[in-house]
Amino acid sequence: MKTVRSLTLKLTLSYLLIIFISFGFVAFFLEKNFEKNAMQEIKASLMTQAGLIADQISAESLIREDIPRLAALVDRLKDRTDCRITIVSSQGRVLADSQETPAQIGQMENHAKRPEIRAALSGSTGAEVRYSVTLKKDMLYVALPLRGHGEIIGAVRLALIPTQVEKILGTARKTIAAGVLVAFCLALVLGVYFIARAVRPIKRMIQVSRKLSGGDYSRRIISTSQDEIAELASTLNTMAQRTEEKTKEADARNQQLEAVFHGMVEGVVVIDRSGKVLSINPAFERIFGIPDKDIVGRPFLEVVRNNDMVELMNAVLREGKPVSREIPFVLPVRKIFQINAAPVFEGGSISGCLAVIHDITEIKRLETMRKDFVANVSHELKTPLTTIKGFIETLLAGALEDRQNNRNFLKIIEGQVERLNTLVNDLLSLACLESKEIVFRREKVDLSRLADAALTEAQSQWQKMKLTVRNELPPGLYVAGDMDKLTQVLSNLIDNAIKFNTDNGVLTISCQDLGSHVKICVEDTGIGIPEKDLPRLFERFYRVDRARSRELGGTGLGLSIVKHIVEKHRGEVGVESVEGTGSKFWFTLPKA
Repeated sequence: MKTVRSLTLKLTLSYLLIIFISFGFVAFFLEKNFEKNAMQEIKASLMTQAGLIADQISAESLIREDIPRLAALVDRLKDRTDCRITIVSSQGRVLADSQETPAQIGQMENHAKRPEIRAALSGSTGAEVRYSVTLKKDMLYVALPLRGHGEIIGAVRLALIPTQVEKILGTARKTIAAGVLVAFCLALVLGVYFIARAVRPIKRMIQVSRKLSGGDYSRRIISTSQDEIAELASTLNTMAQRTEEKTKEADARNQQLEAVFHGMVEGVVVIDRSGKVLSINPAFERIFGIPDKDIVGRPFLEVVRNNDMVELMNAVLREGKPVSREIPFVLPVRKIFQINAAPVFEGGSISGCLAVIHDITEIKRLETMRKDFVANVSHELKTPLTTIKGFIETLLAGALEDRQNNRNFLKIIEGQVERLNTLVNDLLSLACLESKEIVFRREKVDLSRLADAALTEAQSQWQKMKLTVRNELPPGLYVAGDMDKLTQVLSNLIDNAIKFNTDNGVLTISCQDLGSHVKICVEDTGIGIPEKDLPRLFERFYRVDRARSRELGGTGLGLSIVKHIVEKHRGEVGVESVEGTGSKFWFTLPKA
């Protein structure tokens, strides 16, 4: 009985230590988490109060720095908030403070460099815990920007003494401590009860362990102690553990291989020496759209009708060496794959072939786009550079002294330089739009006014061609977007509608309500676009009439920039055109 009692004592002391440490960590993290959440809730409450106060502050009184009126406002609100209220101008000058008189406010230092004020004046919400020189104690500060006439004209700040927060946290700590204490006592009682129950059947468990040594592997007893459980552990380790470990190792290895096989993004197929499919992974099914049940056991050529891949796998089966090849597919899918095939050995001989299929269609497409882009840029740069070089050589050869023609040569050079500058600017704009780092402003934009401004800017062009211009966008048509970028979209489309219009033609800007979006159309009565060119019209450097486009100063990037801007606004872009009749370019934007 002494041995049993000593085991009970060991288990009880160990259990006590474990639950003491566990509950200690639980209490510690609960207290920290509650403190963090409480502080966040207090900050959120202060921000809400600051927002309500900000709504009561008149923009005119703030702009005029009407100190008496602002002082009366904060004096009226201070008792409702239990906080210190401070109002500062956009230059950081204190205009009102709930704990200072108007005479004292004039002696307060400028607050523009205070972290929370600086954040608010920059347009965001400021929050800071620091020492207040004025009140001689730590304070929690929250500041919000005050806006008027579309700009930040000041800030309102609320301050709270953290000791008030400590009172709340003190009550919470007591509650947590009481809960942990009750849980500890309950765990202790239950632990002692279950330990007593665990110790009683030890002698019976020793007899069971001897049966395990005779070949009965249905029972398991594991212990690292130095008492009766040690005898059970030694019997278990000699009779059942090895078999169990070997079984677990085999199962784990199979599960790992299965997980890798099914988790691969690349398609995998295994065939035997006769070319029949033994196994495929889910990625192979997705790539070729063929279910597992329709593939396994069938010749591979019946499943995927591609002689090049079958020939590659047969070469691996013949030579026993890995082979890698790039193969285009037409059926059952139109894609380009990188096939890596390797032999499967069994008993020293080749028993099959494993092929890993990488889909490189998108990589090839991007590579082709890159090559085309480089070629197009090189071509666009070469023409003006060649012209500039030729005229410079002409001037250096003596034409500089030819007063009748030298200025014409310089004007031609200036025009080519301007063309290069436009091209580089468009390339930079396109690169910026394609960058993931660019962030568009989301503001309420009046499209009717935006269109009026764009038409006014291009007035000299459409008046020169005697065009009839119609802006049919209704006043107050608001969308959510970046005003500068949307101006660029309208300017590009209007510029094209003017350039490719006919004299005495018509340019119309209209809209269509699509529910959550609005569709904007820019229509001309110009030369139109051939149907074969419509699908590629928004590609970079694509021109329907290259000669005329260059003559009119186009870079071939305008419509590509339009597409990128609209898609960044979660809209769509398109074109409708009949050759010889005119074109209608349209784009959609979400309503504000």
